[in-house]
Amino acid sequence: MGDHFSGVIMATFHHAVLHILRAFLVPLKSVRQISLLLLVVIIFIAQPTPAMAARFVVQGISGELAKNVKVFLAALPEPAPDDLDNYLDLVKKNTRQAMQALGYYKPVISTVVKRDQQNLTSIHVDIAAGSPVRVTSLDLQITGEAEQDPEFHKAIRRNRLRKGEPFHHGHYEETKSLISELANSRGYFDAQWVTALVEISIRKNSARITMLFDSRTRYHFGEISIDGDPELHDLITKTRSFETGEPYSSALLAEYNARLNDTNYFRSILVQPDLEHRADGLVPVTVRATPYASNIFNVGGGFSTDIGPRGKLKWTVPRLNRAGHSLVSKLEISAPEQNFVASYKVPIEDAHANYGLLQAGYQHQDNGDTNTNKYTLQAKRLKRLGGGWERAYVLRYELEDFRQGEQTDISHLIMPGLSFTRDRSRGGLNVLWGDSLRFYLELSDPSWGSDVRLAKFRSRIKWVRTAGENNKHKFIARSDLGGISVKSIYDVPASLRFFTGGDQSIRGFRYGKIAPQDDTGLLIGGKYLAVGSLEYGYLILEKWRIAGFIDAGTATNDFSESISVGSGVGLRWITPVGPLRLDLAYAISESDKPWMIHFSMGPDI
Repeated sequence: MGDHFSGVIMATFHHAVLHILRAFLVPLKSVRQISLLLLVVIIFIAQPTPAMAARFVVQGISGELAKNVKVFLAALPEPAPDDLDNYLDLVKKNTRQAMQALGYYKPVISTVVKRDQQNLTSIHVDIAAGSPVRVTSLDLQITGEAEQDPEFHKAIRRNRLRKGEPFHHGHYEETKSLISELANSRGYFDAQWVTALVEISIRKNSARITMLFDSRTRYHFGEISIDGDPELHDLITKTRSFETGEPYSSALLAEYNARLNDTNYFRSILVQPDLEHRADGLVPVTVRATPYASNIFNVGGGFSTDIGPRGKLKWTVPRLNRAGHSLVSKLEISAPEQNFVASYKVPIEDAHANYGLLQAGYQHQDNGDTNTNKYTLQAKRLKRLGGGWERAYVLRYELEDFRQGEQTDISHLIMPGLSFTRDRSRGGLNVLWGDSLRFYLELSDPSWGSDVRLAKFRSRIKWVRTAGENNKHKFIARSDLGGISVKSIYDVPASLRFFTGGDQSIRGFRYGKIAPQDDTGLLIGGKYLAVGSLEYGYLILEKWRIAGFIDAGTATNDFSESISVGSGVGLRWITPVGPLRLDLAYAISESDKPWMIHFSMGPDI
């Protein structure tokens, strides 16, 4: 129903546009006017062909030419039974326009009308394309300050006009737009096209292109004016991604907007150049900021087969004082795990890229052979680096009262640490492209008050890519590697040991149930972790994918255990909150384990 309705709308829209084109075609005299007109038509090449196209059979040409002709013909109205000759003339006229848009000015076009047994009309359009008009001269020049701008050099190299190639009206207009938009994005606000001329000789099958763009001078960033709470002015200014007097760039302006949004101080934020008041080579910048309310509460929940249903409560105080300090408290509750953490954020240079966190937390876990109560105090210094990386220095104190298998103990650890992380993604919550890289190192030593000497390293990597039309094919790969340097695993508190198995690690096995065991068969956890996974998904409907996967790995103390392998198939429902995943997995490395169902939800990265 939806596809049929969309087709009706598209046919009506094409029909209206073609009537407008016919109305304006005759008065147009110059090549430039015709080029602009034909560009509008070329835009329709990418549109799906409505049902009307079934009445036409296009012969003699293929590829982009045939597609463009079909788009023109598909937009024509139904022929009147008593006016077929005029309709065929219109078919030839529109076909010729479609050919000219791609540089073919002398096609030979013939039409034949056929009717089937149901008296349905089909029109066969036979086309001999002839020789195209080719670009014989191309003179594209940039003057002004942009003549020395490397980005304009790249734009000229990227343009699709080529000497010796058929003259493509769309490529010509695309080149003009590319250079004009680049000038605007890089602060050449007074730039103009001095000459943009195409001289076509149909007799010689030639097109001479002359394009001269005068960029004039490039503007620089001027002063920032802020429309919002005066107490926020210092925070807004410190977060900027450019300095006054620096050459203007819309990319830097967009980065500034994103930085301010990431501070979580503002319900809405808008950063834009004040072009009306540009002068003396400077363009002012205006910031319109609306802060959040003083208290924000969020309630949420979820479900996975690892931990069952879970509830979440979050309380945020976005700004406690003029310095931009903020407070976030989170509570998560499920049957096997309960977590609470309170974070106090202190901007150091700015609240986006360089800040400190003071955190206090409590965690309880009861998962069969593991029962822990852990109390944490932590100080973090985070800084955003180039390329999307974030570095964190950490100093943490942990008090843990735990039972792991038959061992019961209490540990006190003071652990300095270092982490590097980077998350990139496209597609929103339905990730179509992305990767996540996370590396952690923690140390503990009795010389500074810890109960045990150890070093723990962990890396977690995930990679997502899609391919094909409408991102039909989806590939997901992940790895999780870790190791603890320590004399005995029994010296390590339960929460720091490695366990694997479950929805997010090795499917086909229960949550956290792959790990070394003691003589009685109880889990004791491992010093080392190695897990890898490959998954392929195929889009079968607009919001549905089927998937196949294989997971393998182990948690171990000496790699004497066999590798655990799980494999299976799954279903993915693409929702506004991210994919909902239903997997049927089999532990193929264990002959006595039945199939397991795994359910989870949320974005892939």
